[in-house]
Amino acid sequence: MVFYILAKYGLNQWKNPEAIKEYHHCVALTHAHPRNLIACGVYLAIIDKIVAGGNPLNDCIERGALEALEYYGNTAYKDEINVYKRLSDCAVFAKTPEEQIKGSGYVVETLEAVIWCLLNTDNYKDATLKAVNLGLDTDTVAAITGGIAGLYYGMDGIPGDWLAKLQNRGLLDKIYTKFVDTIAGKHSHSEDFEL
Repeated sequence: MVFYILAKYGLNQWKNPEAIKEYHHCVALTHAHPRNLIACGVYLAIIDKIVAGGNPLNDCIERGALEALEYYGNTAYKDEINVYKRLSDCAVFAKTPEEQIKGSGYVVETLEAVIWCLLNTDNYKDATLKAVNLGLDTDTVAAITGGIAGLYYGMDGIPGDWLAKLQNRGLLDKIYTKFVDTIAGKHSHSEDFEL
C-alpha cells in the first residue's frame, strides 16, 4: 500500500489530502482506530524520506516522524498525538534503555520498538536481531523493522546465509525483481504480475 501511494502521489504526500485520505481508507480496512492511522502515517513518512534518498537512516526516521506527527497534530486525530510523544525527539528516544521498550502488539509500542531498533543499529542484521530479541510480538516488530531496514540497506545488506536458507528462493527473487522494476517504472502497474 505504501509503495502504491508513493507511486500514485509521489513524495511528500502530506501536501496532498487525497493521498492521505486514500491511505487511511486502505489502512482502516483492518486498523481503523486513529492511533493505528497515525502509526501507519509515521511509517509512510519514514518510507517517504528513505525513498527520497540521500540522508542517513536516523535523519529519515526523525524527519519522517516529526512531519507525520505535525500533520496529525492539525487534524481530527490531534487528541491521539500525545501517545506518540516519545517519538517527537528521536535523538533522545534512541537513548531510552532497552527495558523501557516493549515489542508488544499494541500499535504505539510496536512503532516505538521498530524505531528504537533502527535508531540503535547501523545494518539490517543487527536491526532485525535487536527486534527479535526484544521478545513479545517478535514477528510483527521484526517484520516491520526488517522491511524498513531492507529498504534502506538494500538486498546486499541482508546476510547471504539468511538468504540462502529461504524456501523457494528463485521464486522470491523473481517477485522481488518484478516489484522493484514496477516501482522503478520499468513495468506498467496494469501489466499482469505473472511469474
